[in-house]
Amino acid sequence: MVNEKILIVEDDIDIMEVLSLTLVNANYTVLKAPSLSTGWHLVGTQQPDLILLDVNLPDGTGFELAKKIREVSDAIIIFVTVNHLIEQKLEGFEVGADDYITKPFIPKELLARVQANLKRRIPSKQNHVVHIDNLSIHFDEKNVYKDGQLLNLFTKEKLLLFFLMEHANQVISVDQLIDHVWGYDGVTDLKTVSVHISTLRRKIEDVPSKPKWIQTVRGFGYQFVYKRE
Repeated sequence: MVNEKILIVEDDIDIMEVLSLTLVNANYTVLKAPSLSTGWHLVGTQQPDLILLDVNLPDGTGFELAKKIREVSDAIIIFVTVNHLIEQKLEGFEVGADDYITKPFIPKELLARVQANLKRRIPSKQNHVVHIDNLSIHFDEKNVYKDGQLLNLFTKEKLLLFFLMEHANQVISVDQLIDHVWGYDGVTDLKTVSVHISTLRRKIEDVPSKPKWIQTVRGFGYQFVYKRE
Protein backbone atom coordinates (compact mmCIF):
# COMPACT_ATOMS: atom_id res chain seq x y z
CA MET A 1 0.00 0.00 0.00
CA VAL A 2 1.49 3.33 -1.08
CA ASN A 3 1.45 5.80 1.80
CA GLU A 4 4.19 8.30 1.05
CA LYS A 5 3.40 11.93 1.82
CA ILE A 6 3.58 14.35 -1.09
CA LEU A 7 3.50 18.10 -0.54
CA ILE A 8 2.21 20.31 -3.38
CA VAL A 9 3.35 23.94 -3.22
CA GLU A 10 1.33 25.69 -5.91
CA ASP A 11 -0.72 28.91 -5.96
CA ASP A 12 -2.82 28.04 -9.02
CA ILE A 13 -5.97 26.37 -7.65
CA ASP A 14 -6.78 24.49 -10.87
CA ILE A 15 -3.28 23.02 -11.19
CA MET A 16 -3.30 22.20 -7.48
CA GLU A 17 -6.50 20.18 -7.93
CA VAL A 18 -5.19 18.29 -10.97
CA LEU A 19 -2.01 17.37 -9.09
CA SER A 20 -3.92 16.43 -5.95
CA LEU A 21 -6.47 14.25 -7.76
CA THR A 22 -3.74 12.45 -9.72
CA LEU A 23 -1.79 11.63 -6.55
CA VAL A 24 -4.79 10.77 -4.33
CA ASN A 25 -6.01 8.31 -6.99
CA ALA A 26 -2.58 6.64 -6.78
CA ASN A 27 -3.01 6.26 -2.99
CA TYR A 28 -0.54 8.95 -1.93
CA THR A 29 -1.18 11.17 1.07
CA VAL A 30 -1.40 14.72 -0.28
CA LEU A 31 -0.57 17.95 1.55
CA LYS A 32 -1.40 21.32 -0.04
CA ALA A 33 0.31 24.69 0.29
CA PRO A 34 -0.58 27.80 -1.76
CA SER A 35 2.48 29.78 -0.64
CA LEU A 36 6.13 29.55 0.35
CA SER A 37 5.36 30.18 4.03
CA THR A 38 2.68 27.49 4.21
CA GLY A 39 4.91 25.05 2.34
CA TRP A 40 7.81 25.70 4.71
CA HIS A 41 5.52 25.13 7.71
CA LEU A 42 4.30 21.79 6.33
CA VAL A 43 7.85 20.65 5.58
CA GLY A 44 8.67 21.09 9.26
CA THR A 45 5.49 19.64 10.72
CA GLN A 46 4.60 16.88 8.23
CA GLN A 47 8.00 15.79 6.88
CA PRO A 48 6.86 14.93 3.33
CA ASP A 49 8.69 12.31 1.27
CA LEU A 50 8.39 14.29 -1.95
CA ILE A 51 7.61 17.92 -2.77
CA LEU A 52 6.09 19.24 -6.02
CA LEU A 53 7.19 22.86 -6.12
CA ASP A 54 6.23 25.78 -8.34
CA VAL A 55 8.89 28.42 -9.01
CA ASN A 56 6.67 31.52 -8.85
CA LEU A 57 4.89 31.82 -5.50
CA PRO A 58 3.04 34.81 -4.05
CA ASP A 59 5.51 35.31 -1.18
CA GLY A 60 8.80 34.21 -2.74
CA THR A 61 10.30 31.74 -5.20
CA GLY A 62 10.48 28.00 -5.28
CA PHE A 63 14.26 28.31 -5.43
CA GLU A 64 14.27 30.09 -2.06
CA LEU A 65 12.08 27.39 -0.54
CA ALA A 66 14.17 24.56 -2.04
CA LYS A 67 17.33 26.00 -0.47
CA LYS A 68 15.63 26.17 2.94
CA ILE A 69 14.29 22.63 2.58
CA ARG A 70 17.73 21.27 1.73
CA GLU A 71 19.06 22.60 5.03
CA VAL A 72 16.71 20.36 7.01
CA SER A 73 15.44 17.59 4.74
CA ASP A 74 16.46 15.15 2.02
CA ALA A 75 12.92 14.92 0.67
CA ILE A 76 12.69 14.61 -3.11
CA ILE A 77 12.05 17.98 -4.76
CA ILE A 78 10.45 18.20 -8.20
CA PHE A 79 9.89 21.64 -9.74
CA VAL A 80 6.66 21.97 -11.72
CA THR A 81 6.68 25.24 -13.66
CA VAL A 82 5.84 26.91 -16.96
CA ASN A 83 9.41 28.08 -17.55
CA HIS A 84 11.22 26.04 -20.22
CA LEU A 85 14.56 27.88 -20.04
CA ILE A 86 17.54 25.62 -19.45
CA GLU A 87 19.09 28.29 -17.20
CA GLN A 88 16.18 28.05 -14.79
CA LYS A 89 16.29 24.27 -14.82
CA LEU A 90 19.98 24.33 -13.98
CA GLU A 91 19.34 26.83 -11.19
CA GLY A 92 16.80 24.38 -9.81
CA PHE A 93 19.32 21.55 -9.83
CA GLU A 94 21.91 23.81 -8.18
CA VAL A 95 19.64 24.40 -5.19
CA GLY A 96 18.95 20.70 -4.78
CA ALA A 97 16.07 19.75 -7.08
CA ASP A 98 15.83 16.12 -8.12
CA ASP A 99 13.67 16.63 -11.20
CA TYR A 100 11.95 19.29 -13.30
CA ILE A 101 8.57 19.09 -15.04
CA THR A 102 7.23 21.82 -17.32
CA LYS A 103 3.60 22.93 -17.57
CA PRO A 104 1.37 21.95 -19.21
CA PHE A 105 2.05 18.37 -18.18
CA ILE A 106 0.35 15.03 -18.78
CA PRO A 107 -0.89 13.70 -15.41
CA LYS A 108 0.17 10.13 -16.22
CA GLU A 109 3.70 11.29 -17.04
CA LEU A 110 3.92 13.35 -13.87
CA LEU A 111 2.76 10.37 -11.83
CA ALA A 112 5.36 8.15 -13.52
CA ARG A 113 8.09 10.66 -12.66
CA VAL A 114 6.92 10.84 -9.03
CA GLN A 115 6.94 7.05 -8.77
CA ALA A 116 10.37 6.76 -10.42
CA ASN A 117 11.90 9.27 -8.01
CA LEU A 118 10.37 7.62 -4.95
CA LYS A 119 11.61 4.19 -6.04
CA ARG A 120 15.12 5.57 -6.27
CA ARG A 121 15.28 6.89 -2.73
CA ILE A 122 18.59 5.71 -1.35
CA PRO A 123 18.33 2.37 0.50
CA SER A 124 20.62 1.30 3.32
CA LYS A 125 21.95 -2.05 2.24
CA GLN A 126 25.70 -2.13 2.84
CA ASN A 127 26.93 -2.04 6.42
CA HIS A 128 30.45 -0.72 6.09
CA VAL A 129 32.62 2.37 5.89
CA VAL A 130 35.29 3.09 3.28
CA HIS A 131 38.11 5.52 4.07
CA ILE A 132 39.89 7.15 1.13
CA ASP A 133 42.41 9.82 2.09
CA ASN A 134 40.30 12.57 3.72
CA LEU A 135 36.97 11.01 2.71
CA SER A 136 34.89 8.61 4.81
CA ILE A 137 32.05 6.97 2.90
CA HIS A 138 29.39 5.39 5.11
CA PHE A 139 27.42 2.88 3.07
CA ASP A 140 25.03 2.07 5.92
CA GLU A 141 23.78 5.62 6.48
CA LYS A 142 24.53 6.79 2.90
CA ASN A 143 26.58 9.73 4.11
CA VAL A 144 29.99 11.11 3.17
CA TYR A 145 32.42 12.91 5.49
CA LYS A 146 35.35 15.04 4.38
CA ASP A 147 38.00 15.88 6.96
CA GLY A 148 35.54 14.65 9.56
CA GLN A 149 32.75 17.00 8.45
CA LEU A 150 29.45 15.68 7.09
CA LEU A 151 28.96 16.81 3.48
CA ASN A 152 25.58 18.21 2.49
CA LEU A 153 24.95 16.05 -0.56
CA PHE A 154 21.64 16.24 -2.38
CA THR A 155 19.73 13.05 -3.17
CA LYS A 156 20.81 12.83 -6.81
CA GLU A 157 24.44 13.56 -5.85
CA LYS A 158 24.35 10.67 -3.37
CA LEU A 159 22.83 8.34 -5.93
CA LEU A 160 25.52 9.28 -8.45
CA LEU A 161 28.40 8.96 -5.99
CA PHE A 162 27.36 5.65 -4.45
CA PHE A 163 26.57 4.12 -7.83
CA LEU A 164 30.00 5.13 -9.14
CA MET A 165 31.65 3.86 -5.94
CA GLU A 166 29.85 0.53 -6.10
CA HIS A 167 31.43 0.20 -9.55
CA ALA A 168 34.79 1.72 -8.62
CA ASN A 169 37.42 1.71 -11.37
CA GLN A 170 34.79 0.84 -13.96
CA VAL A 171 33.77 3.28 -16.67
CA ILE A 172 30.05 4.02 -16.34
CA SER A 173 28.25 5.44 -19.35
CA VAL A 174 26.03 8.51 -19.17
CA ASP A 175 23.08 6.33 -20.19
CA GLN A 176 23.76 3.99 -17.26
CA LEU A 177 23.85 6.92 -14.86
CA ILE A 178 20.60 8.33 -16.23
CA ASP A 179 18.90 4.95 -15.97
CA HIS A 180 20.05 4.38 -12.38
CA VAL A 181 19.63 7.89 -10.97
CA TRP A 182 16.69 9.29 -12.95
CA GLY A 183 15.16 6.08 -14.20
CA TYR A 184 13.33 7.17 -17.32
CA ASP A 185 14.17 7.87 -20.94
CA GLY A 186 13.93 11.03 -22.99
CA VAL A 187 13.89 13.50 -20.09
CA THR A 188 17.36 13.78 -18.62
CA ASP A 189 20.22 14.76 -20.93
CA LEU A 190 24.00 14.96 -20.87
CA LYS A 191 23.93 18.55 -19.59
CA THR A 192 21.87 17.62 -16.54
CA VAL A 193 24.24 14.79 -15.64
CA SER A 194 27.23 17.10 -16.17
CA VAL A 195 25.79 19.72 -13.81
CA HIS A 196 25.22 17.16 -11.06
CA ILE A 197 28.72 15.71 -11.50
CA SER A 198 30.15 19.24 -11.33
CA THR A 199 28.37 20.09 -8.07
CA LEU A 200 29.38 16.73 -6.60
CA ARG A 201 33.02 17.35 -7.49
CA ARG A 202 32.93 20.75 -5.81
CA LYS A 203 31.92 19.03 -2.60
CA ILE A 204 34.21 15.99 -2.48
CA GLU A 205 37.27 16.94 -4.53
CA ASP A 206 40.14 19.03 -3.12
CA VAL A 207 40.70 20.57 -6.56
CA PRO A 208 37.39 20.24 -8.49
CA SER A 209 38.96 21.48 -11.74
CA LYS A 210 41.46 18.60 -11.52
CA PRO A 211 39.35 15.78 -10.08
CA LYS A 212 41.12 12.92 -8.35
CA TRP A 213 38.14 10.67 -7.68
CA ILE A 214 35.43 11.28 -10.28
CA GLN A 215 37.11 11.36 -13.66
CA THR A 216 35.57 12.02 -17.05
CA VAL A 217 36.00 9.45 -19.79
CA ARG A 218 35.42 11.67 -22.79
CA GLY A 219 32.77 10.55 -25.19
CA PHE A 220 31.48 7.88 -22.85
CA GLY A 221 30.89 8.68 -19.18
CA TYR A 222 32.56 8.78 -15.78
CA GLN A 223 34.69 6.66 -13.48
CA PHE A 224 35.34 6.68 -9.74
CA VAL A 225 39.06 5.96 -9.40
CA TYR A 226 39.86 4.14 -6.19
CA LYS A 227 43.07 2.23 -5.56
CA ARG A 228 42.42 -0.28 -2.79
CA GLU A 229 45.26 -0.78 -0.35
